[in-house]
This record gives sequence, structure tokens and C-alpha cells, in this order.
Amino acid sequence: MSGVHDCCIAGGVEVMSLVPIGANIIDGMKAGHGFPMTETMNQKYEQKLKAFEQFGISTSAFSQFGGAELLAQKYQLTRQDVDRFAVSSQLRAAASTKAGKFQDEIVPLPVKRKEGESEGVHLEDEGIRGNVTAESVGKLKAMFPNGIMTPASSSQICDGASAVLICNERGLEKLGLKPMARIHSLALAAADPVVMLEGPIPASKKALEKVKMKIDDIDLYEVNEAFASVPLAWCKALGADFEKLNVNGGAMALGHPLGGTGTKLMTTLLHELKRRKKRFGLLAICEGGGTANATIVEMMPSAKL
Repeated sequence: MSGVHDCCIAGGVEVMSLVPIGANIIDGMKAGHGFPMTETMNQKYEQKLKAFEQFGISTSAFSQFGGAELLAQKYQLTRQDVDRFAVSSQLRAAASTKAGKFQDEIVPLPVKRKEGESEGVHLEDEGIRGNVTAESVGKLKAMFPNGIMTPASSSQICDGASAVLICNERGLEKLGLKPMARIHSLALAAADPVVMLEGPIPASKKALEKVKMKIDDIDLYEVNEAFASVPLAWCKALGADFEKLNVNGGAMALGHPLGGTGTKLMTTLLHELKRRKKRFGLLAICEGGGTANATIVEMMPSAKL
């Protein structure tokens, strides 16, 4: 947009099996850089944080678990709602994998055991459970005494990496490429930092308003499944069609490698739009602290897979 670069590779990588969540904060504290969530900040939101008490969640600090529960409560989601969506995510991911839909998105990687023995090639996401049922998910205990979220309705910790190539007109000419899609609209938004996960709703509304579009104009949506309550609340708030939402499963089945998730979702969205010969897609993803972004893409007639 600024014209400083004509071609950019945007992406991210997370090795969550080796680097735990919050490792950067822990390492920063050891180095004397301090803790970003100061006592002053917690005091500022002390009254709002007390809302976590009803779920049996600590009120001493911000929590995405608490945010997920508050979001479910605000949009009147039930345990059955989040369980049903968790099962749907798994079954959709399993069906899409079986149909080979992810083959063009996954870079095959040779796998070796610690002992050095070759184990073959890694071709599929490992977290998919295609045999789940509403009954099996319903037996799981909620993560907190009075909550409704369970491990099944939460995103999976996983290793992953992804990237996309973004060019302006000059960049396309330099590389001799025809684009798969163009960025039609994008927006950032900030929401309540305690609820934290509601940001995709105002971000999506803002992205739609900028180009005078309605949610019905969008053919497919990818809304990150940090927790089941996030896309379900988004769907409810925007009056979106559930059948267009995360049609190949989401992070509850495929994993959420944090910094790699955004471009992974964009890749899946573009490939599915192409398969279905559809035009517009919307991607929304929440971020830590209550911020979020949304992007509307338009497929190009020349797009090739």
C-alpha cells in the first residue's frame, strides 16, 4: 500500500512443541525487560476481570479462557452449541483431508525420528479426529467449573508455518505473474481487552462498510477457531450463513500455530473459492489484547491452482 516494496512475503512460523506459549515474556522477564501486563493495568480493569469469577477462573490477570466464556455468555451460546461446532470442525477437516483438498496447500516435509531413522514424508495435519461424535465430546469436562468450553472446543497447540506472496502492479510485472486474488478491503479493530476475542466482529463490519458490502455478498468466510465461541459469536452478530463458515474445518481440528495461522487461513480460503468458482471471501482473526483484523479478497479470473 505504501509503495516501499513491490513484492512481499508475509508469513509466520511457530514450533509450539518446543517453545511454550508465553516463552517470550518469560525470557524477557529473566533479561530484566519486565512483564507487559502490569499491576496498574490489572487494577484498571479489576472490576471487569471479576466477571471471570462466575466461571471459576482467576481474576488476577487477563485470560483468553475467560474471554471465550464471556463471549459465549454475551451471545447466548450453550455447551451444546460449542460441542456441536467442535464436532463439525473435526468432521469437515477429516472429509476435506480425505478428499485431498489440502494437498496443494501443504509443503511435504521429510520426517526423521530422534534416532535418525527416516519415517517418511509429512503430508497431513496430525490433530484431526474424524471419529468424534456429539456424545464423545459431550463427555469431556469443561476446563473451568462453571464454564462451557472444553479442550474439544478450543484450538489445538501445534507446530506450523505458512506464507503468502503479496505484490502490487509493479511487482507482478517484475515477476511475470498473474494473481490468484486481490485484496478488496481490509480493516483493523480493537474491542474490550477483557473479553478479548470479540474483535473479529467490528473488524469484519468495518471491512464490509468500507466497500459498501453486506455479509450476504461474501461467498465464504474463514474465522479463526481460537475457541468455538469466537466464530459462532461472529456468525450470530453478522447474521452470517453457517454453511459458508470454515467449510474445511478450523483450528479446533487443524491447529492454531499462532503466527502462522493468518496466512494458513488465507491460503485455504483462496483455494476453496477457486474450487467453488466463487468470487468473494472474508478472513477474520482475533489477536491478543482485544485487537483483530479482517480482510476481504476477490478472486481473479486468471487465477490458477
